Formats: sequence, C-alpha cells, structure tokens
Amino acid sequence: MTEQLTPSQREQAAEYVLGTLQGAQREAFEQALADNADLYGEVVAWEARLAGLSDSIGPVAPPPHVWRAIDKAISMPVDAPKAGWWQSLALWRSLAAAALLALIVVGVPTLLQSPPAPEVPPVYSLVLRDSTQQPLWMIVCDWRTHQFTVNRVAAGAPDTGKSHELWLVRRGDAAPLSLGLLKGDELRGVLPDNANWRGTKALAVSLEPVGGSPTGVPTGPVLYVAPTPI
Repeated sequence: MTEQLTPSQREQAAEYVLGTLQGAQREAFEQALADNADLYGEVVAWEARLAGLSDSIGPVAPPPHVWRAIDKAISMPVDAPKAGWWQSLALWRSLAAAALLALIVVGVPTLLQSPPAPEVPPVYSLVLRDSTQQPLWMIVCDWRTHQFTVNRVAAGAPDTGKSHELWLVRRGDAAPLSLGLLKGDELRGVLPDNANWRGTKALAVSLEPVGGSPTGVPTGPVLYVAPTPI
C-alpha cells in the first residue's frame, strides 16, 4: 500500500503519530494527508503499531496537596445572599475559588508550589540513519515499561550470510546488550532485567553472522548508532 512513499514520508508519518512533528512541518503534512491515500494508510499503520504502548501508560494521580486544597475550599462556609444573586460578594468569591480549583485539577500546580522539574516523555523515538542521513529504522521506546518497537523504514537486507543485530549501549564500562536481530519489517521486545533506558547511552546496529553474535557482544563492524535522549 505504501510502495510510492519515500523514506522521509514514512518517517514523518511516524513522527506525526507520536506528536513530535510540529509547526509548519505538521501543517504541511496534514495538507498532504488529504490528497495522498498512501500517506494516510501509513499513518493508520503507525497508529496500529503504537496502540499497545499507550495501553501500558496508567493514569497519574494528583499529588496530595491538590486534594487538601480542594477539601479546604469546599468546606468553606458561604453566607446565604440577602440581595439578588448577582449582588452577592460571597457568591462571586466562591465562584472564583471554584475556577481556581478547576485550574488546579486540570494541571496548574504552579499556583500552589514551585514549578516541577521537566520530565522525560514516557514514550520517545529514535531514528537510525546511514551516512547520508537516510532513515533506516524507527525505534519507539517506552522508558516506564521498558518496551520497544523497531520498524524498518528504508533499511536493506544484510549481505548473504550476515545479520543486522540491535544493541543497547550502556553508560560506563558495561558491555552492550543484544536486543535482537533486525529481520523483517518489525521487531518488538522488552529490555533485559539488568538494563533500563536511563542507563542507556545509545542504540546501535552491528553486522553479525547469521543468527547473531556468537559471543554475546558485537563481533562485526558497528554500522549505525543513535544516541538516547535520557
């Protein structure tokens, strides 16, 4: 269905679904969607691929101070208005308090505390590219569940008798960990128990014998590397 798409269009489709395609590029992409059935199909395919990751992200409970503020506000006595409701100062004050609480509940904690430190998005993407910046594989990582999905964008098959193997390059002196062989259009997996995204420096692809490295570490040349953002 998507044979007519360029690697750049496929990459943009993935970024569009992830929400990382912004500004003028996103507007141009949405205009192209209206006239390109193949591009629309690629977006639908990416939505299906990534649907499982969103299921793993649970709801985030509001911090205790928000509930305390709500409880305090709703327990405040409000005098019955003696004149018309539009003249009641107490009523307008209570409405203002309710509006303030609405802002707090929907996510403005800065009204009650200092701004929190920025968080790493729970799901982020990496692109493994060749020396000409051609995208070869798109990797979607969930740093909370340690799941990952690799989708082929424009990567060709390895030479006869060889395999492409994906590695997690850890910080410090720890040896790389194999995440599997890149064969076919998609690879799904979970990080090993002794690894996590926060301790990861990069993802890399090496050229190995058929079936993967016989030693558990890269034995062939490292062809492509994508640094991780955390």
